[in-house]
Parts: sequence; C-alpha cells; structure tokens
Amino acid sequence: MISSEEFGTPTPVPTPTATRLPEESVQIEGQRTSDQQTALDVVGKDIIKIANWKEGGPAMLNNLLGYFMVWGYDYTVELVEMELEDYRDAIEKGEVDLVLHVDTADADTSAWLSSVVESGTVLDGGKPLADSETVRIAMHPTLPERAPDLVGFLETATLPGEAFSKIAGTVKFGRIGVTPGVGAFKYLKEQGAVWNTWVSEVEASKVQEAIDSSKTSLRNRTCIPRGVEANDCGRN
Repeated sequence: MISSEEFGTPTPVPTPTATRLPEESVQIEGQRTSDQQTALDVVGKDIIKIANWKEGGPAMLNNLLGYFMVWGYDYTVELVEMELEDYRDAIEKGEVDLVLHVDTADADTSAWLSSVVESGTVLDGGKPLADSETVRIAMHPTLPERAPDLVGFLETATLPGEAFSKIAGTVKFGRIGVTPGVGAFKYLKEQGAVWNTWVSEVEASKVQEAIDSSKTSLRNRTCIPRGVEANDCGRN
C-alpha cells in the first residue's frame, strides 16, 4: 500500500490572468475602424466649402444647391459653420469658396461686396433667387478654374421665390421641425420641372436617381449592405 506521504503535497495551479493589450495595439485597432468608415465616402473631384449659418433661407439654399454639386457634379461639399458676420473674412481669406446668400439690401453689405468685387478679391456669382435682386452669390476667384462646371451651374440655377420661401419659412434648428436639408429635399421632390432646366440631362438623371434613393444628405457614400449595421448610403 502507498502511504499518503508518497503522494506528496499537490502543487497549487495559478489562476490565469488576462493579458493586457499594449496601448499601441488598441490604437491601431481603433484606427482600422476609422479607416474602414472613411473608405465608405466617395472622393469628389474637389472639395467645395460653403459658408453656413443658422438662418432658414440661407441654410436651405446651401443644402439645395449643394445637393446638385454632390449628386449631379460629383464634388464633395463642406458646409463651414460660422456666424453671419464672419463670412466676409472667410471668403476674402479663401477659407470658403462660396457664400450663396449675400443680402445687399443692407447698405454695409452692398458696399462691401462692391468693394471686394472691384478689387478682384471676390467674384459676383449672380443671383440665386429669381424674385430678389438684392441677394447675390459671393465666389472665391479660384473657383472658375477649379470647378468651371459649378460656376456655369450657379449662373443658371435661379429659384422662383414663392415655393422656396414657403418651405424655408418652416425650417428650424433643433430636434423638432424641418431641418435645412429636409427642406431642400422637399423642394427638390416637388419642383422637378423647375430644377431640370438648370442642368443637362446627365446631371438631371443623377440628381433624380439620388432623390429616388432617398439620399437626403450632402455626403456621397458607397453603399455596403451589412444587415442592420448597413451604412446610411447618403441618407441622413
């Protein structure tokens, strides 16, 4: 018979501990996720920066005309948020390419636009609203060379005031109400007979396809279906 002494004392087995990942590994993994999401965005021909502030009419106009730039002409549009009084310096310094709603009914604004246009610092891009002679487009002088097709588009894209103003009057900034993007999309859905005259058949077809696909944002993304985790493919 084997005595208990011959078995010896059992050696304790240490409890496994979780291995901490190096911080570098965690950062790399996070970066991969970011890269994958970024890869979903379609790279446009150029980035067009538009001055944007919290006012219904101007913000809706930015989203409306920006929609054609993204979905019709294949540019990337960035709405640069600022206060109303800051857009003058922004376009003079080239921080934005366009101010789509410059209201020259204000004497000081009228004098400013006349001065910078005369000096060549800013270009007068015409009027975006058919019923307003005072609202003008301010354009950075590099834009005609960088995006001549957009300059041509802005020369023809003149909105009848009544339909635009009616929707713009409902635009709100917050969780409740019509956002500028939704207001612009509503206009596009209802006023096809108007905006089809602004663009060629090619651009009109691309814009209509985006509308039919319910692409309401200014972000052009490649659709990669992944079940409930599918990206929004251009929808807000």
